Amino acid sequence: MFIFSLLYVFVISYIIVRYEQKLPLLVIDGKGTTNLKNFLEYIVILFYAFTAFMTLLSYKKQPKKSYLDLILAFVFLVLSELLFTLYKNVYDVQNFLGHLYKGISYIYFMKGIYIATIKEPYDARKKAEEELKKREKHLKTITSSLGEGVIVLDKDKKITFMNQEAERLLGYQKNELLGKALFQKIHCGNENQCASLCECPIYQTMELKKAYRVEEDFCVRKDGTLLPIAYVSTPMIDDNGEIIGSVVVFRDITERKKYNEKIKYQAYHDALTDLPNRRYLIEKLKNELKRAEKHNSQIAILYLDLDNFKNINDSFGHVMGDLLLKNVAQRLTMIHPDCFIARLGGDEFAVLLSGNDLNVEEIACKTIQILTQPIKLENKEVFITTSIGISVYPKDGDDEMTLIQHADMAMYDAKKKGKNQFSFYTTKLEQQRTRKSKIEQLLRTALENEEISLCYQPIVDTVSKRIIGLEAFVRWHHPEIGEIPANEFIAVAEENGLIVSLGKHILITALQDLKHLHEIGFDHLYVSVNLSLRQLRHHDFAALISQLLQKNKLQANYLELEITENIALCDEKHVIHSIQKLKDIGVRIAIDDFGIGRSSIGYLRTFSVDTLKIDKSFIFDVTTNPNTAHLTSALITFAHNLNLQVVAEGVETAEQLGFLEQHHCDKIQGYLFSPPVSFEQLVSLLHNSSSRC
Repeated sequence: MFIFSLLYVFVISYIIVRYEQKLPLLVIDGKGTTNLKNFLEYIVILFYAFTAFMTLLSYKKQPKKSYLDLILAFVFLVLSELLFTLYKNVYDVQNFLGHLYKGISYIYFMKGIYIATIKEPYDARKKAEEELKKREKHLKTITSSLGEGVIVLDKDKKITFMNQEAERLLGYQKNELLGKALFQKIHCGNENQCASLCECPIYQTMELKKAYRVEEDFCVRKDGTLLPIAYVSTPMIDDNGEIIGSVVVFRDITERKKYNEKIKYQAYHDALTDLPNRRYLIEKLKNELKRAEKHNSQIAILYLDLDNFKNINDSFGHVMGDLLLKNVAQRLTMIHPDCFIARLGGDEFAVLLSGNDLNVEEIACKTIQILTQPIKLENKEVFITTSIGISVYPKDGDDEMTLIQHADMAMYDAKKKGKNQFSFYTTKLEQQRTRKSKIEQLLRTALENEEISLCYQPIVDTVSKRIIGLEAFVRWHHPEIGEIPANEFIAVAEENGLIVSLGKHILITALQDLKHLHEIGFDHLYVSVNLSLRQLRHHDFAALISQLLQKNKLQANYLELEITENIALCDEKHVIHSIQKLKDIGVRIAIDDFGIGRSSIGYLRTFSVDTLKIDKSFIFDVTTNPNTAHLTSALITFAHNLNLQVVAEGVETAEQLGFLEQHHCDKIQGYLFSPPVSFEQLVSLLHNSSSRC
């Protein structure tokens, strides 16, 4: 525009000077302006008016003071040009006013241009600077109250800003760090050593133009200590997409780390004994297995369970029980100071041994020996024993869960052998566990598939040799694995609770069979059925017995329920009440396997018993062992003095029968007369017996 204006002025000036005489006249002195001049003036007036109008429109869109000055300038220009069409000579008032108005318009032009190009930009800049200062102050207030450190880096990764919290956390004054490289001065890659610059997330933020969130890192304070931090590094990118720096916002996570460590400790340790727990043992064992595989060494697990610990809780209370567990934990730590010891829950502990040439047996014996020593708790001496199961890597397994499981199985084997001893895992235990698991699964459907049946062994009157009763025995023939011994699946049923359903099935079947026998003429017979403690604990067991007797139209005295001495010694009020209710409705109660249970016979004062059944272990050598003979004779006399019937089990020879007859035993059962037989065989046996009589 400047060059164009110069050319324009030069061309016009040249034409006027060079062709002055040839140019048309625009003003005739004394006559005024010519038509050509007026026409040219009107064109200029229209241009000025149009420009003023457009400036007015701009003012309406964006009101600026400079627009008003420019509009006034154009208005005065329009007026001056109109006056220039009216004067007669150069000395007229119109000509003077025209030039005056033009001068005024130039003043407004200068004012408008000054405002638009100098004052308004200056004011805007000043206002922007004031706003920027205000915002910086506001931002500083915000960053100071964040509770997090803020550091701004330039593109060279040097510090250009840091807030008060950053100063406080790092221990530096702002002027000590401004212009310094963050990585070299305060940022560290991990707790032990600084990572390389190319691995630093803050460095990667600028290189990759990508924000990074780091949950755990470290900075170096001014005093040289490490500050654990979590931070977010965000790139600053200009409008052209170029990196101009980054912002690092970080916070102190010291307390969080302490809290996490506390939570982790609690998650991996037992609250009562402060020993490692099962989870910790599993992780420790996993790591030890890797090390043992690498160095070809051995690992052994001692799985300990305190014997009869429930008796301690029941006798002295749970507080004393907890004290005992703490004492056991202390003793184990004392015995095995270099071993990993864990409490697995309840009264179970584990000792982890590793190395070469482990003398596991000696360690197990020493553990049992020290734990058998009396423990003094609140001026009371408490005695405890332990059963230990042992599994060894690599012989007994190559992963942590298998080794723990096998040690657990060996521990239960030690308990079965009599407790207070140790047992090594063998493949036989695994076979037993597998079979037990399979039996447990099959037993759930055995009742539905009618695989469970009953057989009966006659109970014979010693004098008349007449069959007067039956003892029901449960049998299970599975179509795939064949005959399963009763003691095997009944033990499984006791553990998983199926004994209640199984016992109900036995009672229903036995009473139905007895009803049928009564209907075909053997109405003098009674049936004897063994009971489980779980059945007696069931809240409506007595009601079930009453209901079954009524359904089969049988008198209660035709049913005899056999309980063991261990059940009779149970001091649970509900069990005692349940047995009493059975007596009240007329059911007969027999003590099975009398003489091999606990030594106390005080329960006979609590229960009203009808029959004592002498265990077959007494009958086996009653004719060959004088001590057994005297003891058996005393048991029979003892029972008769209490007005109780006596049944001798396991009678197999005529000599045994003769001894029992001599000592007036009331009833006998055994293979001498008949083994347990099916119901159909029993009916035939009863008919044959009746025909002989």
